[in-house]
Amino acid sequence: MKKHIILLFLSLGLFAACDMVSGEGEGTDNAVYMGNANSSGIISMVVNNEKGGSAVITPRLANITDQPVEITVEVDKQLLEEYNAKTGLALEPMSVEDFVFVTKDKKETHGKAVVTIGPGQYNASVEVKIPRVDENKYPYSKRFAIPVSVTHSSMYKLLSSPKSTIIRLSRELVTSVGRFSRAGSIALVPNDELRKPMNNWTMQVSMLYPRMTSSNQTVMSISSGTGDFYTRINEERGIQIKNGRDGDDTWTDKPLSRGKWLNISFVHKDASSISVYVNGELQKTFETSPIYFSNIKKCCLYIGNTEYSGVYIREARMWNRALTEGEIIDKEYLPQDPTDPSLIMYMPFNTVENNEMKELTGNWEISDFRTLDIWDEDPPQMSYVENVQFPAEDLIIVGE
Repeated sequence: MKKHIILLFLSLGLFAACDMVSGEGEGTDNAVYMGNANSSGIISMVVNNEKGGSAVITPRLANITDQPVEITVEVDKQLLEEYNAKTGLALEPMSVEDFVFVTKDKKETHGKAVVTIGPGQYNASVEVKIPRVDENKYPYSKRFAIPVSVTHSSMYKLLSSPKSTIIRLSRELVTSVGRFSRAGSIALVPNDELRKPMNNWTMQVSMLYPRMTSSNQTVMSISSGTGDFYTRINEERGIQIKNGRDGDDTWTDKPLSRGKWLNISFVHKDASSISVYVNGELQKTFETSPIYFSNIKKCCLYIGNTEYSGVYIREARMWNRALTEGEIIDKEYLPQDPTDPSLIMYMPFNTVENNEMKELTGNWEISDFRTLDIWDEDPPQMSYVENVQFPAEDLIIVGE
């Protein structure tokens, strides 16, 4: 999953690429910029609430200097506002009192730091350190970042780009996840408000499949009588989108890994296509008919089927809009805010009393195929596994 946090930053491409210099050569034709590991100017900091986290930013010179150069870096909230406007995200800046800049001489400051690049050198480093995170002040349902720009140099000009870095906080989370103790289809019956044409929507869920050998293992599907949408998942062939027909071209044909967390997203756009993403990577886009919830009694969204024994599940969601690629990755593993007006279905699958299942938006009735008289199938049963850590590719249970 961590590698896809990086893919998000590459795909959003906020900052113009700048040829990285070798630092060789001297002369007055020198300049100051922010040395970034990629052209996006975004880096990730993994943060634990108790232990905090850290990342390093690197102001640089285009060439070696023959005399000391003082460079100032500062928090730049406008940078984050511009980034949000370009990407459609809603990152919030971390308060300056909750992290420090640490320079080479171990001096700690808030909001601004001054570093010196000495003679014969062409870069410096500043550690951005978070001692701990207050979960009440920084809830998991929101996303936070630290935007930093080079603002001053005692010599040489500042390049207009790249002069900035955005440090996104990748929060460590320990939570519970669901496990199908008895396989079956979770059938979600929509309320009347959702039973109308919906040109754009996104469904997303995280699954861990111990096996993917069945010929009819599903993910999430819609049965409504209006452009039905059915999925299958297979280790070798990837994910199938059935919208009125079968065939080889209805598969993504990108292999998937069993025993690993797969964050799977389906994006229906302009009532004419579905794009499939796995762990933030686009697998394939399929042309489709319009797909939405009709007024027929048995209309439902369903998750899983009789091939789901032992499958782990968490964070099943649906939005009434087409998420961008950046938003898909941004929402991968952290909890969502159930009051978000565009979030029309939300089942986090964390521990519920009596091993029940809960839908938090109030837009759906949880049912099963037998109750709906679709066909005679035992309803699914859910159990919950505690202390599961994210972000992670494998099932990591803290304390085991």
